[in-house]
Amino acid sequence: MKYIGVPTPIDDALMKVTGHALYGDDLAFPNALVGRILFSPYAHANILSIDTSAAEALPGVHAVVSYKDSPQTLYNRIHRNLHDTPPATERVFDTRLRCISDAVAAVAADNEVIANRAISLIRVEYEELPFVLDSELALGENAPKLYPEGNLLEPLLTQCGDVDTAIKSADVVYTQRMETKMIHHAPIEPHVCVAYWAPDDNLTVWGPQQGVHRTQIILSRIFGLPISKVHYHSPLMGGAFGGKDGLTAEHIAALLSKKSGRHVKIRFNRKEDILCTTTRHAAKMTATIAALRDGTITAIDYRQFMNVGAYCGGSVNVLHAMCGKMFKVYAIPNMRFDGKAVYTNTPVGGAMRGFGSPKVFTAIEVAVNQLAKRLDIDPVELRMKNLMVPFAPDPVNGSSLANGRVRDCLRQGAELFEWDKKKQECKAKSGERYAYGVGLAAAMHGNGVAPFAPDISVASIAMNEDGTCLLRTGNCDHGAGTYTLYKMIVAEQLDMPLGDINLIHSDTDAGTYDTGAGASRNTWTGGETIVLVARKMRERLFSLAAEVFGVQAEEITLENGVFVTKDGKSINKTELVWYAMDKRREKLIETLSYNSYYNAGSYGVHFAQVRVDKATGTVRVLDYVAACDVGTALNPLLLEGQVEGAIAMGIGMALFEEIELDEKGRGKSTSFRRYRIAHAADMPKIRIHFVEAYEEHGPYGGKSIGEASIVPVAPAIINAVNDALGTELSDLPLLPKKILAALQK
Repeated sequence: MKYIGVPTPIDDALMKVTGHALYGDDLAFPNALVGRILFSPYAHANILSIDTSAAEALPGVHAVVSYKDSPQTLYNRIHRNLHDTPPATERVFDTRLRCISDAVAAVAADNEVIANRAISLIRVEYEELPFVLDSELALGENAPKLYPEGNLLEPLLTQCGDVDTAIKSADVVYTQRMETKMIHHAPIEPHVCVAYWAPDDNLTVWGPQQGVHRTQIILSRIFGLPISKVHYHSPLMGGAFGGKDGLTAEHIAALLSKKSGRHVKIRFNRKEDILCTTTRHAAKMTATIAALRDGTITAIDYRQFMNVGAYCGGSVNVLHAMCGKMFKVYAIPNMRFDGKAVYTNTPVGGAMRGFGSPKVFTAIEVAVNQLAKRLDIDPVELRMKNLMVPFAPDPVNGSSLANGRVRDCLRQGAELFEWDKKKQECKAKSGERYAYGVGLAAAMHGNGVAPFAPDISVASIAMNEDGTCLLRTGNCDHGAGTYTLYKMIVAEQLDMPLGDINLIHSDTDAGTYDTGAGASRNTWTGGETIVLVARKMRERLFSLAAEVFGVQAEEITLENGVFVTKDGKSINKTELVWYAMDKRREKLIETLSYNSYYNAGSYGVHFAQVRVDKATGTVRVLDYVAACDVGTALNPLLLEGQVEGAIAMGIGMALFEEIELDEKGRGKSTSFRRYRIAHAADMPKIRIHFVEAYEEHGPYGGKSIGEASIVPVAPAIINAVNDALGTELSDLPLLPKKILAALQK
């Protein structure tokens, strides 16, 4: 192939690094106002009264809104599909405040200084209410209730086999208790949106958004507008990782615009982005693993209290997703997932890279390593004995697990890492000050939302009069290079340079429909859609060329962008476009709607070597190998970038990252001074190995990797730390104080 499989840089890199690419905050409109939001100072409270008169009287203020000005329609900030949406628990403004990220009021003013001053002039009388911050304690009989029906959003129990009997009859049983904290997505670009409510009741919104069509539906329902009167335009996105999926401030900007009659821009600062959007769910987990003396794992029993936060958001979807994935890695006859999604008075949990998988597999993979220690079996050998094989049946529903190559990842990754050699080196190097250790973890993530929901993508290709083309997609590029991949696919099918392909994206008016960028469906579903629509255009061009030459299409080849017959006659795409217009009176446009019915797994096994400073408790990751099951490496350069970025985020989850709240439920992590992410200096030597095995139903046999590549990172590092120290650390993140406390014991 000319394009697929060739390392190709992001095609708009020059525009980005020179500052010419337009992001949400770059958009400027005449007479636009600055919007600011007053957030709740309490984790749980009622608003008894609110006085906005002083703010309204401030010169330069054009609108102030609160619950007195807003519809009381209940909605959910994440809309998965038209007919099946999770519980609706939120209002634009409410008199009941359930966490510090709840909006109390908002203002629109000429500039940010005036807007901030106006916010300070709003007088609110609150009634503080009892609150609960812990998901397990929230289910206690005397816990404060966020909703009349209680704090349990949803329980989920799924199992295969007889777990209890298997545990009772096992030779060795190990139980691992683990806790993970709320984590911030930390995109370079904070949340921003612009809204304009025109006099004819057309509402237009601009902002980085992973699901423009789903958010369009939510806004139409909140305000009682026809969907045709709500328009969402998503510019380039400066990172998302799941955090720009659904409503954040668009509905508030819309209210301010309606009241002021002007464009209103709301841009979050970093404190608001950390505390007032969504987070990775905190969780309390218990994983029990049972095995026979020969290393045959006979049962896994996983239990979890997942901290939803104050509102449902995407939590139901995350709970179900992590449950389904748990059963797809090990070939074990007896497994149980017992999870509870629980409301608390904390910021709202939502989608984040890996969509629940990093939590469930961190608990299980750390437990597997501890089990290996008790069985005196090498962790690589133990996994090789128990991992699933390609095309094995899902133990819960019997569906095929497709061409998952987790065993190949384990074997090839261990060879590249030199597992046995490094184990011996770590033992030899460890001394009084520094301890060295190695760890690994196996995991997976899915591709798309099938079969649980419609997984629909629509794409369109229109040929231009000069032989170039316009590609329309409804999908959004988080910054990972999705649009570059889409152009590569069209270029491969139509044999044209990437520069000849223009692309319109993620726009409810000018683009096409798409379920939304999430659940690792950009490559899997979106990419396959582009393959199919480009193939339709290719076939149409061949048919036209055959008509011109009076031969069968099979007698024509496409060589360097030119259609050539066996006897040497040729015609290029420009001539074919004009032929279609002159002779057939038709414009060459192909549109295709595709729904994926399949959900293959992207597997991976990661290996880490660490050094632990026993004097300070600090951990340094020294060497790292990521063996990734990618189906076909469609663009190796972008795949490597995704894996490297995921490793950085996984290091943060394992060692640094935590949104801290004080005893009152107020935020302590309010900037990158207090919220620690992995820096360049924290990154180890990374070697990435792609295990390629064609995956049917993926574009050219390819699979998504952006989410799957974060899932094994934290457990691989934790296992390496525990190997170095002989500990059973499991409370994430592994901060130095926790390591020192464990060493003192």
